[in-house]
Amino acid sequence: MNAPIIAVLGGYGAVGRVVARELASVHPSAVLRIGGRDAERAAELAAELTATGRPGPVESARADTADAASLDAFCRGSRIVVNCAGPSYLVLDTVARVALAAGADYVDAGGDEPVHRALSERHLAADGRTALLTAGMMPGLTGLLPRWLATQELSEPSRLTAYAGTMDRLTPAGAADYLLSLGGGYGEAQSAWRDGARVLRALTPLADARLPFFPGTVSAYPYLSYEIERLARDLGLSTVDWYNVFDGGSHMLKTLSRLQGAMAGQSDLTPAARELIDAAALDLFGRAPYQLFALELTGRHEGVPATRSLVLRAGDTYRLTGLVAALAASALLEGAVAPGVHYAAEALDPSLVVERVAKLDEVSLLATYRVPLAEAGDTEEGEL
Repeated sequence: MNAPIIAVLGGYGAVGRVVARELASVHPSAVLRIGGRDAERAAELAAELTATGRPGPVESARADTADAASLDAFCRGSRIVVNCAGPSYLVLDTVARVALAAGADYVDAGGDEPVHRALSERHLAADGRTALLTAGMMPGLTGLLPRWLATQELSEPSRLTAYAGTMDRLTPAGAADYLLSLGGGYGEAQSAWRDGARVLRALTPLADARLPFFPGTVSAYPYLSYEIERLARDLGLSTVDWYNVFDGGSHMLKTLSRLQGAMAGQSDLTPAARELIDAAALDLFGRAPYQLFALELTGRHEGVPATRSLVLRAGDTYRLTGLVAALAASALLEGAVAPGVHYAAEALDPSLVVERVAKLDEVSLLATYRVPLAEAGDTEEGEL
């Protein structure tokens, strides 16, 4: 049997490089194909991976989402295509359509409901093809962590309170997606989940707040994403309060307040994304990057009230994102996901993902607690 070809588009980027290295290590006999608009950078990474001595060959190719011929050539013959090119709300299902037409399964580190709707019309299950979307950190890991927490002796979860903070550099694609997400591309600001439905303007921002596990005072902005709404339905939650947290963040917040048109997709994203990249760099200046997720899930277990909290602190956004995408590709290669279109948070094994995340050098804390976050923050001693 021929070795499978795993093609990583945008493979030399911040996320793609992590995916490529992870897959090169976990599947040493597979053929790895690195692609992107810059053929020279793709070739450099291919040479670097080849130098590690892995038995499987590493190929490189030029592939551009705006060039159908190059994209088709890149996908042809692949067993799986992993898309790390962005911004995902401009790429949409462009890569997916070409990959699936070439007979490959598909993983997208981004994408969300618009891509899911487009691909659902293609009846992939009948063709035996599989697509896994939102296989990244947020969305992706943010949907997997609460699912895993719900398995920790909490048989009847009912309420989720979550704080998600990221202070890190931004890539052009990441900045563009972030702007579109705040403009409604991924969910709705100041919304919350109440008794089976999204409720608009249910929550207000928290200014100069002290939150468990976050350093100093922060600003927290309510945001109900499509991913977390799906999570609430799947787990049968009655209440979800989700906050995106800005630590300091004065440059980011001031810049975002000027970019309403770009958020709504009404003006050019490129200069707006550049402004946001510069603002993030100013906020990060002199500080170490971090990602911090603090979740509190309450409900009942065997009829008794129960609370479970989880805290994840890491130092590299792109390492977390790339790991989830690589795990999604491995799941497809191993036949662990049924044909059809799926969101990664709903199709991957949360226990496997948490186990792998815990092993990352970039993770400084991953712990669970049997008390609310406020109490856990006083001790910072947890268990897994």
